[in-house]
Formats: sequence, C-alpha cells, structure tokens
Amino acid sequence: MKKITPKTDEYMESGPMVGHPTKSKKEPVKIYPRLRLEHQFFPEAKKQKVGKTYKIELEVKMTGLSISKFSNDSEYEIHGYEVGEGTGKPDQDA
Repeated sequence: MKKITPKTDEYMESGPMVGHPTKSKKEPVKIYPRLRLEHQFFPEAKKQKVGKTYKIELEVKMTGLSISKFSNDSEYEIHGYEVGEGTGKPDQDA
C-alpha cells in the first residue's frame, strides 16, 4: 500500500480533541487528506474505534479534475466499497 506523507503546519499547534489522545502543544499539526463517509452508506463505521487504523477498498467514478495555480485536486463519487480485515491497531500519529 502506498503511504501518504502528511503536510505539516508549523503555525497550528495540536491540542486535545474530542475522541483523540492529548498531544503536546509544541508539536506541529500533521495534515492528511480526509474522507468522510455517512453511516447511512457505511454502517460498519459505527463498530470501529477512533484512533485505530482500518483498510477500506473503494470503487470510485471520477467526476471532476482541477489543475491550476490555485487548486490541484480530483473529485470522485463512491460507487462501492469493501471493508478489509484491517489492522485495528492504534495509529502511529495518534
């Protein structure tokens, strides 16, 4: 699996967040791409634990592409998914 290197924001400081372990105030924030799935379409998420790592395979249809000096991203519709065994292990950055 290809690993993602997070961006860091030196000016934002991490602090306590609901459902997340407390982090040092002097630690820069690591910013990963995010994905939000509604429980209506992904009910398995209700059984998963915050801060643990899981594998989800997605079937997507590309619906948009933006490449400019202001934006470099793609948009997708999710048409299917499969939840893998996953590790269920704590995230190393948590």
